Amino acid sequence: MGETATNNILGRIAAAGREERQARAMTLPKALRLTLAKVADALMDLPMAVIGAVVDKIDGEEIEAQLKDDALLILLDGLGGHAGAAVLEPIVVGGLIQQQTMGSVQADSGAVRAMTRTDAAICAPLLDTLFERVCPILDDPDDALLLDGFRFGAKAEDARTLAMALDAQKYVLIRLTVDISRGARQGEIVLVLPLPDVRDAELGEDEPETEQNDVPTMTDTVMCLNANLNMVVCRLHLPLNALQSLAVGDELPLTPGVFPNVQITTNTGRVVGRGVVGHVDGVRAVKPQRKPAHATQPLRRASDEPLVDMPRIEEISGPTRRDEDAVGVPEIDADAGPVALPPVEVPNEMAIGSDAVDEEAIGHADLPALADLPDLDALPDLAEIPDLSDLPDLAAG
Repeated sequence: MGETATNNILGRIAAAGREERQARAMTLPKALRLTLAKVADALMDLPMAVIGAVVDKIDGEEIEAQLKDDALLILLDGLGGHAGAAVLEPIVVGGLIQQQTMGSVQADSGAVRAMTRTDAAICAPLLDTLFERVCPILDDPDDALLLDGFRFGAKAEDARTLAMALDAQKYVLIRLTVDISRGARQGEIVLVLPLPDVRDAELGEDEPETEQNDVPTMTDTVMCLNANLNMVVCRLHLPLNALQSLAVGDELPLTPGVFPNVQITTNTGRVVGRGVVGHVDGVRAVKPQRKPAHATQPLRRASDEPLVDMPRIEEISGPTRRDEDAVGVPEIDADAGPVALPPVEVPNEMAIGSDAVDEEAIGHADLPALADLPDLDALPDLAEIPDLSDLPDLAAG
């Protein structure tokens, strides 16, 4: 009886110790719950709490059934080229967008819209920071290995496309039910990550390739070469006899304002930059001036558009002139040079610019020739025209 009682006491003490240890242990659901709340508050000043966390293991063939086309589907990049996925419900994405744009989260209105790349860009820092901060606080090394190295990769168009990018055999499905802004919205964030043991086996097969990648490449060798640069303060023109008579202690007059405009040249004299002379730790130093290339070489051509960090502006064409289309006037390109226009048909069969005129066509064949007109001297005397001063005033009528 005494031995049995002792065993029961020791068992209760051990059980209490295990429960206390498990309560202090940082498990995967607990770590995600604490980290997601801190990350949302630090990045977006958004109150977010994980009110439910479920961790399951599923086969790769069952992944597509867990994805929804109307949700924000994100492909995650992991170590060794392995891929994972993150699925954010539209109600969660809408809350993040409202917090980032308006500073507050409103209740869901029920409106449905397609997820865009802008939505993915706003949610990407939240996911990257979550994976970065959750791994160091996990107690189980397997849990840390499961989340280690993952970050935002790209936005997937639909569930089928995302499922085709996930080619592992086994996955861990982490379903987080989150509360946003103290009950304003509630939705799910789902993480789909390949099992660590499967990744380790695949990485073990690729060890020879990893060793080959450690060999320095030509780019690494070239980038490690030394480049000699000369700092030219100014250039002086001296007579040869003055140059020969120079001694220690002599002073040379420098051009005013040369210290803020020092030339950085190569051994061949080519100017590669400019700088400002100053002091660092008690010695002279040159601070390079970083001037953007467009300051000296403006990018104004159409071919330079990919090099300019500006939004693309589409060009709107003007309205079509229906009257020109009716007569068949072609469009003229200003840069194409002279354009041959089609001949214009003249009515009544009259040839413009020609001396021959078809009199029968214009209906005046019986007109007399200009040579038959009387001379001006044969006209009657205009003095016989009666005076018209006795006519009534038209305004008075």
